Amino acid sequence: MRARSILGAVLLLGLTAAAAPESRLEKYFRLRQEAGAAAQTPDLTRAEALLEEALQLYPTSPGSLIRLARVEAAAGKPAEAVAHLEAYAGLGLTWNIAGDPVLAPLADREDFATVAARLEANAAPVGKLIVEKTLPDSGEIYEGLAWSRDGWLVSSVTRKTILRVTARGEVLPFLRGDAATGAIFGLATDEPRGLLWAVEASGPEIPGSGGEARSALLKIDLSSGALLARYPLPADDKTRQLGDVALGADGAVYVSDALGAGLYRLPKGGTALELLFQTNEMRSPQGMVACGPDTLLIADYSTGLHRLDLKQMTLTPVGGLKAALAGTDGLFAVSFDFHTRNASPLPLAVVATQNGVSPQRVMLLRMRPDCREIEDLTVLAANQDAIEDMTLGAASPGGAAFIGQGGWSGFGADGKPVAGHAARDAAILTAPLPGH
Repeated sequence: MRARSILGAVLLLGLTAAAAPESRLEKYFRLRQEAGAAAQTPDLTRAEALLEEALQLYPTSPGSLIRLARVEAAAGKPAEAVAHLEAYAGLGLTWNIAGDPVLAPLADREDFATVAARLEANAAPVGKLIVEKTLPDSGEIYEGLAWSRDGWLVSSVTRKTILRVTARGEVLPFLRGDAATGAIFGLATDEPRGLLWAVEASGPEIPGSGGEARSALLKIDLSSGALLARYPLPADDKTRQLGDVALGADGAVYVSDALGAGLYRLPKGGTALELLFQTNEMRSPQGMVACGPDTLLIADYSTGLHRLDLKQMTLTPVGGLKAALAGTDGLFAVSFDFHTRNASPLPLAVVATQNGVSPQRVMLLRMRPDCREIEDLTVLAANQDAIEDMTLGAASPGGAAFIGQGGWSGFGADGKPVAGHAARDAAILTAPLPGH
């Protein structure tokens, strides 16, 4: 689920539990908000101090690094601004310095040369993409992707359906929904059990949708597309919207709530979704991967990757390699042998689709088998037109597949089409894994 579709409601988080102790995440956003207010005063000294404190909480936050560099440049501290831009560039990211009126004067400094070179290198195209299939109807939103023996399954937000792309390239209707079917988001196949799991949502801010906000997990027959069951979110007064779905090793189904910062589970054989975990340490949980029988790896759009111990119900940030993983949307495991002496025994290969930073990237992560640390990161694809407006992905025989030009850029936060937007054709793309 894209951040632009959830930004308005997600800002409400942290206001509903004033009596609870301030979490690290809540403190981080408070500091950034106070820094913004101080910069408008302008009290640049206070703004700088607040942003420095926020950056200590999340040292690889791209947004905080850029904000801090701007404040320092405006405060007449160019050397400090350059240092923070160097840290930003060291994360593999890009920025249009010339188009940023506050930072542009730094480009004439001698100490900016290494930063400029790194930003330029970060902007080079990466990866050779395979176009599996161009999807029909420019201007639609395609979000979820799954692979089965019979071909690709693609979810549509705006058309409220799921399409099947056959091995011959035919695009056929798949989901046999009902009158209540909403916009379809994340997908996950369970081939041994012959099932497809999908997330649906409806509401006034969802493109192509409307009416009262509601969300549910759908159980679908993988062969026929028949809707077998619907598991709605428990009714309450909270703002919630399910977005991504993942399978556990025991057949349980996990669903992330992008607006309510919660995780739900449908136990194997269960008849209703149960709230598994609620936290104020994540703002918008997205993709998930089961990491062994008792651990769930979760991408939070605001802060990166977290590890949930399903026995102790404790959430911890993933450590290891210093990487900027905020803005990660999709997360899925792939079969891959890293062939390296530096890897832990039996490392987990995870692919992340990151559409909340510049450049948008598809990355292969080498995780410790317990998912406590990232050992290595390889960018599989970046800086290509086809990747922009990327949505979710899935493992496939050819590597890491994902949807490029998914269509969210054609709609505003209110769910309405953006006037004058030039629609691009969405496509299923594959980034081959290293050595393939």
